[in-house]
Amino acid sequence: MFRRDIEGLRALAVGFVVLFHAKFLGLTGGFIGVDVFFVVSGFLITSLLISEHSADGEISLKNFYARRARRLLPASALVIAVTALASRIWLEPLRLHDIGTDAVASGGFFSNILFGIRSTDYLQAGQPPSPFQHFWSLSVEEQFYIVWPALLILLLWKSRDRHARAIVAISTLSVVSLSLCIWQTTQSQPWAFFGLHTRAWELGIGALVALSWKHVEQLPNNFRAVIGWLGLFAIIFSGLKITEKLAFPGKLALLPVVATALVLMAGQNAHWGPQRILSLKPLQWIGARSYSIYLWHWPVLIIAESHAGRDLRVSERIIAIAAAVIAASLSHHFLENPVRHSASLQAKPRLALMVGGALIVMSVGVGFVLRTSSVALSTDVIAEAPVAIATSTTVPVVSSDSTTAPVESTTSIVTIPEGPPPSIVNAVAPIDAVIAGALTDEVPANLQPSLRGASGDKPEIYDNGCHVNLIDIEPKVCVYGDTTSDFTVALYGDSHAAQWFPALNQIALEHHWRLVILTKMGCTTIDLITANSLVGPTYPGCQPWREKVLERFVAENVRVVFMTNSNRLTDPATGQPFADSIVKAGNATLIPKLQGMGISPIVITDTPYPGTDVPICLSKAIKNVGSCAVSRDKGIRANRQQTSIDVAVENNAQYLDISNWVCSLDTCPVITGNLLMYRDSHHLTTTYVQFLTPLIDAAVTPYVDGVRSRISAS
Repeated sequence: MFRRDIEGLRALAVGFVVLFHAKFLGLTGGFIGVDVFFVVSGFLITSLLISEHSADGEISLKNFYARRARRLLPASALVIAVTALASRIWLEPLRLHDIGTDAVASGGFFSNILFGIRSTDYLQAGQPPSPFQHFWSLSVEEQFYIVWPALLILLLWKSRDRHARAIVAISTLSVVSLSLCIWQTTQSQPWAFFGLHTRAWELGIGALVALSWKHVEQLPNNFRAVIGWLGLFAIIFSGLKITEKLAFPGKLALLPVVATALVLMAGQNAHWGPQRILSLKPLQWIGARSYSIYLWHWPVLIIAESHAGRDLRVSERIIAIAAAVIAASLSHHFLENPVRHSASLQAKPRLALMVGGALIVMSVGVGFVLRTSSVALSTDVIAEAPVAIATSTTVPVVSSDSTTAPVESTTSIVTIPEGPPPSIVNAVAPIDAVIAGALTDEVPANLQPSLRGASGDKPEIYDNGCHVNLIDIEPKVCVYGDTTSDFTVALYGDSHAAQWFPALNQIALEHHWRLVILTKMGCTTIDLITANSLVGPTYPGCQPWREKVLERFVAENVRVVFMTNSNRLTDPATGQPFADSIVKAGNATLIPKLQGMGISPIVITDTPYPGTDVPICLSKAIKNVGSCAVSRDKGIRANRQQTSIDVAVENNAQYLDISNWVCSLDTCPVITGNLLMYRDSHHLTTTYVQFLTPLIDAAVTPYVDGVRSRISAS
C-alpha cells in the first residue's frame, strides 16, 4: 500500500526527530515524530491485514512476518553491526559492556524494556546516552507486530458485524492504554515513554482509522481537506511547542497522535488538501529513506559527540547529519530495497523468515561479542596509598605512605568541657593527598576500587533498601552504629547524604551512637518542589517522605542530624536551577524546625560534580587522568556552597565543609594516591569515604559528644 501523503508524513516525522536530536531550528518537541510513526504504522499494518483478509478470507501469519523481516531486519542488522564496531573503536572502553547489552536488546526487540529500566535506575542516571537508544521505538513496534495480527484474526473471525466488533475492541484497548499512559506519566515518566502498554493506543488510533476507512471515504472531500490541514498544522505546532520538560507522553501525546490521524483521514483525493505539500519530491525522497535515516542518524551523532568529549559545533552536527543521510541512502539502495523486493524471498516466505532469523541471531551475537571486549583499564604504575591521620588538637592533615596497606586512623580521646559543645573545626586548606591527586597523570594498576568495580562501590544501604527508592514515601526502619545506645543521631538527605553512611556508621560504632538512616533517592531536605527526570516533571514522592521523616525524628528521639543533599536543584516550572535566594529560603525553614524539636543539625556541604562519569572518562584516559578532573570553580558551586554555610551560621547551627578534602585550591581531582574518588558523575566511592573517615571523626565527634554530654547533664 503506497500513498504519497504517507510518504510525506514519514519525511516530516523523521525530519522532526533528526533536527531535534541535532538541536536545530528550535524543535523542542521534535521527539513527537516517533508518535507520528506509531500512528502511521498502526494504520498501514492494519490496512494491509484487512486487505489481505478481504481478498483471501484469511490472514497469513507466515506471510506477514516474512514481509516484516524483509522490510525491517536487513537495515537494522547492518546498523547494529556498524554501530557496535564504531563503539569499539571510538567510545570509552568502560561503556562497551553496557553498549553490547544494548545491541543484544535492540537485535532481540526488547530495548524499550531495557531503557525503561535504565532510565528509572538512579544509579545509572548520569551515564551518557547509548548509541542504540533510538531502537526503543522499533522494539515497541515489533512487540506490537507480535500481538496485532493474531488479535485481528480473532476479531475478524466469521461474523456479519466483524468490523464493528473489531472497532469496539480496539477502541476499548486504546482507551485502556491511553489511561495507563496518562497515569504512568505522573508516576514514572520514563516507563510511560518507553512502554508498549503506554504506547499501544497510538498504534491503535492508526488501526481505528484503517478499520473505519469506508466511512472516512464517505466524508466530503472539502471537509477531509480541512481536517488534514488542521492535523498538519497541529503536528508542526507540537514539534515547536512541546518540550522535554512537560509531562510527555501523557495527555499531551493526544495532540500529535490525533493530528496524524486527521492527516491520514484527509487521504489523497482532496485537490487542496495537505497532500499537495506532503507529495513534494524532496519529502518523497526523504520519506522513502525515513527508516534508514532514523536508524543511522542517532549513532552517528552520539558516537561523534562522545568521541569529541564535548557538544558538537553547528558545523560538526551538519556534517554528522549529512553523513547519516548518505549512509542511509546507500543502505537503502544497496541493501534495504534489494532484500525487500527480492523475487525469491517474496515467493518463499519460509526462506525470508530463515534469513530474518539469521539476521536476528547475528545482531544479538554482535552485542555479545561487544559485551566481552577486553580493554586495558589501567597502566602498570603502582601508586602510593594515602593514609589519614587525625588528632583532636589540630586541623586534620593527611600524609602519604609508600605501602598499599588499608586506610589507618588515629583519633585521640576527647575530653568534653563544660558549657556549650565545641564547634566543628573545618579544614582551612586542602589536604596534602588531594593536592597530590591533582597532579596524577596515570590510572594506577592498584586503583581501589577498579574502574570496572567502581559502580558497585556504594554504601550497603542501597542493597538492603534502607536508602529509599524513588516511589516509596515511607521512611525505612534502619538502625546502625551502636543499636543499644540511648543516644541517637540520624543521617538525613538524598544520595549525597547516603554516600557518607560508611563513615558515620564506623564513627557511630566507635563512639557508641545509635545511627538512624533516613535517606531517599533524589529527595532534597530543602523545602522545595524539585524536578526529577527519573520520575517526571516533578517529584511527587519527596514531600510526603520529608514530612514522615520529621515524625520519625520524634519517634526515634534523634538528638543530632547530619544532613546534606545535592545542590544542583532544578525548578520544574522553568527547567533551570533554582535561584540561590529560593534555595536559602527553603533551607532556612528546616534548621529552626529541627532546633525547635530539640535536635542539633549538622549541615554537610555538597561534594563536587566532575561534569562527567568519572570511571567511564578514565577508561579512555588512562594516561591523562587530569582530563577527567574539573576545576574547583566548576566542580563546587561556591555560591550554593556558601548558601548552605550561611543558613547554618545564621541559625547558630554547625556545618562541616568538606571542600578541602576533595579539591585543591584550583582543581577537584578524581584519583588520590591509589584511591578512585568517584563511582559515577557525582557520588564518592565508599573507598574514598572510608579514607576520609578519620578526618570526619576528628571534626564532628567533639561537637556530637558535647551535645550528648550536655543532654546527660540536664
